[in-house]
Amino acid sequence: MSTATPEVSIILVSYNTSSYIRRALESLFRETHLTTFEVIVVDNASSDGSVAMIRQFFPQVTLIESGANIGFAGGVQLGAQQATGNYLLLLNPDTVILNDAVDHLLHFARLYPANGIWSGVTLNNDMSLNTQHAWHKPNLSDLFYSATGLSKLFNKSCFFNHANYGCWERDSIKEVDIVSGCFFLTTRELWDTLGGLDATFFMYAEEADYCLRAKALGYQPIVSPDARIVHHGGVSHSHFSGKQIKLLKGKVELVNRHITDWQRPLYKGLLYLYVFNKYALHSLLKPRSEQCREWQVVFAQRHDWLQGYR
Repeated sequence: MSTATPEVSIILVSYNTSSYIRRALESLFRETHLTTFEVIVVDNASSDGSVAMIRQFFPQVTLIESGANIGFAGGVQLGAQQATGNYLLLLNPDTVILNDAVDHLLHFARLYPANGIWSGVTLNNDMSLNTQHAWHKPNLSDLFYSATGLSKLFNKSCFFNHANYGCWERDSIKEVDIVSGCFFLTTRELWDTLGGLDATFFMYAEEADYCLRAKALGYQPIVSPDARIVHHGGVSHSHFSGKQIKLLKGKVELVNRHITDWQRPLYKGLLYLYVFNKYALHSLLKPRSEQCREWQVVFAQRHDWLQGYR
């Protein structure tokens, strides 16, 4: 890491992820050799010793204590205010950088400068492919296939799993509608043009909103198969229902902002159907299970998440 102006500012937002963010930072410094970078960690009032750990083991990191849990988008906005790089890389604290992934991604961005947003491929902890890193803009058929379970049943199909590019093997370069915020590179210029992430999205779908606003200006997110990371996912949530409710709020907020008025009730109806089917299926097959209780909580709060973030 150089003391000169960095090429890229890497921003992580942490909330009670001490053991994970330590591995993320270790892998970042270990696997990044060709890129000058600065690291900014925004801690959202963690109570697990994250701040002390970062100060002890990573004194070169710029640490910002937000003082409250202001969410992912709010934390990134706070970090971006102090960033000095020409590129901003959003990196989740529950990731592990593999095989010079940051170097590959920055090189990729220089090869395709007109795209404005670049990402790589995510893997699960067992190194299997995680397809939840690139999506199509929401549409009614995709939501129907998700609500009825067809997208999961035929997850390798680009017809039934069109939303997640099911038939794409992640072994080729591909332009997509939306890329995940867990490993998300963009230019400072585009960031400033769009005003960064919209902090209304407390967590989830903020990167989708950014990508769709960028696409409206002519930019096209693009994925490199050579930049790969491990992404554990959801480690800042202690309850499944809490994560699902935030996911649904994010999806509804995305619908509120990017779907025409007359279509919104249909989109929200299919999200409702998705949750109802999950709850009904678990109630029928595993009525005493923890997952059934968690889906019951999600369904019970439908009047809240159907409003989106407010």
